Amino acid sequence: MRIGRVKVEDLYATIDKCLRQNFPTDYDSRCLYSACAIHSVLKSEGISSVIVGGDAVVFTVSIDGSQASVEGFAGSKQGQPSHYWVETNDVLLDPNVSYLQKSSRIKRVPMPMIAWERKNVLPKSLQYKDRVRYHENAEFRFPEDIAERMESFIDMCKKRYTSKAAKKKLYGFILSSPESLKQHASSDNKWAIGAMRFQTMTSVPTI
Repeated sequence: MRIGRVKVEDLYATIDKCLRQNFPTDYDSRCLYSACAIHSVLKSEGISSVIVGGDAVVFTVSIDGSQASVEGFAGSKQGQPSHYWVETNDVLLDPNVSYLQKSSRIKRVPMPMIAWERKNVLPKSLQYKDRVRYHENAEFRFPEDIAERMESFIDMCKKRYTSKAAKKKLYGFILSSPESLKQHASSDNKWAIGAMRFQTMTSVPTI
């Protein structure tokens, strides 16, 4: 999948590698770092995008298939969004929901990274509610120590993404459309199979 000249698989492989390297114990809670890096890479490639803050919940299912639920980032009471992602005119970009299984109390099947084509309605298994949409050229102001770490992370991501020597292998799968959901399900992907069943339910938990 491409957005302009940007290959999403390579972009996500880059973000994932840099997150795990910089934040080995809590990479799953660094969605703002991911969003800023994705936004920066897209901008350097001449692609307009905005960082969005809000709530996001995703269908999850246990490895044995006995327990299913929606889990995610919602209900922040600290005056800040619970989650951050990036949107272009055509695609919603969010690799970080795939990390939800890391902190789950129950062992979950692997979850997708999201690059959802916005021309399609989101499925019940993938729920987003935006609370704030930042201007494309907005400048985030952080305390000095965080600002330095953010700048270093973004620079690392941009250098790795543009490097021809760096290996960019994506350990996971991307959900982009209703068709891709069906394709993953037909390939016996356990998350996709469960999400397809979840889609047929008349009543499901929502944000």
